[in-house]
Amino acid sequence: MRDVFMGIGFVIAGVVTIYTAQQFPTLPSLQFGPSLFPSIVGGGFCIGGAVLVLSGMWQRHRGANQMMQSELPAAERETTEFETTTFETSTLNASELEGAEPPSGKKSWAMILPPLMIVFYVVASPYIGALFAMIIIMFSLMMLRKTALYVALAASVGVSLTIYFIFSHYLLVPLPQGVLLGGSLPWTL
Repeated sequence: MRDVFMGIGFVIAGVVTIYTAQQFPTLPSLQFGPSLFPSIVGGGFCIGGAVLVLSGMWQRHRGANQMMQSELPAAERETTEFETTTFETSTLNASELEGAEPPSGKKSWAMILPPLMIVFYVVASPYIGALFAMIIIMFSLMMLRKTALYVALAASVGVSLTIYFIFSHYLLVPLPQGVLLGGSLPWTL
């Protein structure tokens, strides 16, 4: 039931995001305006929320069917071992959730690090620039996932450069240059 409520929350957040994005001003010289990206994100929220709602309702329906079948005499049951095993492994009851231990070590960092990286970008990008902040963030997240050092370094530099040039040169988004290199990167025009 928690998935249903979370899904409804995501759908509401998506609708609010799309509605708010439509209030952004548009420029007549551009084919798309500042409302495009938030509208896409809001649409993703709506789709993801709908999937959560449907999944939660489906699991609730399967749980009700399972309970009804368990009350039938053994001769009338027509469940297969696969269906019973799938249902038992896909749901947790409240007592199992209460006794569950909090995540430790790597799992807790995996949950905490992405929001911390967003805060890091907001705080550090005016000083070190958007490009270097993106490289640090991507590298840190890849190392958390135990990616090989050379792959993490090459991918974080390559992807960050690509994102930087797409946003700054083609989409004309003013990204922070930072004061690290005197306010401008050597290869920017």
